[in-house]
Amino acid sequence: MSSHLTPFEVTIRLFGSSEEVSSIAGLHRKSGYAWHAASKWRDAGDLPSTRVMRALLAEARARGIPLEHRHLIEGAPAAEIDALLGADRPAVAA
Repeated sequence: MSSHLTPFEVTIRLFGSSEEVSSIAGLHRKSGYAWHAASKWRDAGDLPSTRVMRALLAEARARGIPLEHRHLIEGAPAAEIDALLGADRPAVAA
């Protein structure tokens, strides 16, 4: 497994599950399952829209997680995302 997380894997690591990420984005809980696979409009692991990204950034701010825009576009190394969570909050395996 690669140590570089896709944008969707980043959000799962931070928020707990694809169902939780979908709910935060205001979508049906199972919507996120499709984001693991590529589509005609995006690569596998990419988030589907800027609306989803804005919702996730707002939730991260509300939870005190320093999520950055680039994490939602480019992904990030797993170690970087684990560091965002801090030692007191374990990451969820992506």
